[in-house]
Amino acid sequence: MKTNGNRPHRSTSTRVLTVAACAPLLALLATGCASTGTDAAAASSAKPSKASKCGLGNGKTATGPAIKLGAIVSDTPGLSFTDVTDMANAYFSCVNANGGINGRPVKLVVEKDALDPQLTASLATKLIDTEKIVGFTASSSVLDCSVNAKTYETKAVYGIDAGLALDCFNSPAIAPVNVGASYSALATAQYLLDKGAKKLVVFTSNTPGSNAINASIKELGKKAGVPVTAWVENVPVADANGLALKAAQAAGAGGGVVVNLNAGEALKVFKAIEQQGLIDQAIWGCPAGCNDQSMLQQLGSAWDGKLGVNAEMNLASSPGPDNQLYLQLRRKYAPKTQLGNFGQLGFTAARIAVQALLSIKSGDYTTATVGAAFKGVKDYRSDLYCKPWYFGTQAFHTANNTTRTITPKSGQWTQTQDCSEMPALPNNNFAKIRAYEKQIGLG
Repeated sequence: MKTNGNRPHRSTSTRVLTVAACAPLLALLATGCASTGTDAAAASSAKPSKASKCGLGNGKTATGPAIKLGAIVSDTPGLSFTDVTDMANAYFSCVNANGGINGRPVKLVVEKDALDPQLTASLATKLIDTEKIVGFTASSSVLDCSVNAKTYETKAVYGIDAGLALDCFNSPAIAPVNVGASYSALATAQYLLDKGAKKLVVFTSNTPGSNAINASIKELGKKAGVPVTAWVENVPVADANGLALKAAQAAGAGGGVVVNLNAGEALKVFKAIEQQGLIDQAIWGCPAGCNDQSMLQQLGSAWDGKLGVNAEMNLASSPGPDNQLYLQLRRKYAPKTQLGNFGQLGFTAARIAVQALLSIKSGDYTTATVGAAFKGVKDYRSDLYCKPWYFGTQAFHTANNTTRTITPKSGQWTQTQDCSEMPALPNNNFAKIRAYEKQIGLG
């Protein structure tokens, strides 16, 4: 079942979603009313829709030779994205229990990299030449796109991934389902400006691509006529108290700060900000990595309405059918993943890939047929998105260029800004992308 996404607009109205004690999840793989604490926190007072189905949804176990897809994911201390691949595998498990791809199972071969370019390059070679994958799905690696994008283009192996580096969004062979670290930080900075910030401060984890992220926010500041202070920060964060004070002082009165760290590291900083009484010294924001239920539960009420977090996907408490399926599959297959953004991205990448694979009528699953099917996705609609997703024919891809902003309130994430377009700047392709969307009837 597909639903239309919301149309983008600017809004600062707040929508509060309250907790239901045990919302019924009507779905293909219902697991009863009992739930973990994080699942309960995600329940909404709105009546949940009937969940979407997994693939064919026929309840038959897929058999025969597996259709192999690949993923490269970063997994290092303070910087792990395995929730993406774990939830992609959860969706594929459900698909394989419901007819697979016209009877055949899907297998996601996941390789973990570190911040080592040689290792990342070797993993791509292994997946393509040894594992004989026919496409990539749910890759989420700091280095993969920067190191391997040209290889994927040359070998015509296409990917529907969760991009991190800007190179993921500037390759004809890769179409991310998300907005990525740079654009999520940009959307967060735009939110701070919308809230009245007179200066922008951003600090980003010291990983490849960090300077490009900061440069994008400097461009936004130039367009808005506000000064920008930016630096990179080593992770794990060694001195959260010092970092919190430095950020508040850099922002000054009326300034806004983008804390561009993943949830675990950002939480250290937010706790230090609270302990030093600095919450009201600036307007605080964090990109999509902070859209994490575990972090939410540890923030505490002092941050209610005081922190804007970019949401690449809809609230985990949203009642739509795709989100209901995500919640169920997480409970059944991947309960150790954190509830929120990264898991939703892996689920979405896998779901789009399955839709593409099911469109191949020949029964021949090769890099050529799968690549054509991936590129042929042009109007994927989901309640998790603000607008339809597509692969596109351009050499750059950011179909998910309209996102929400959420804030903590009474132990829940609540929406504080509705679907809003990310700003078009000289160093991004959003103006061209939106012109292309109009050409294909999605603008």
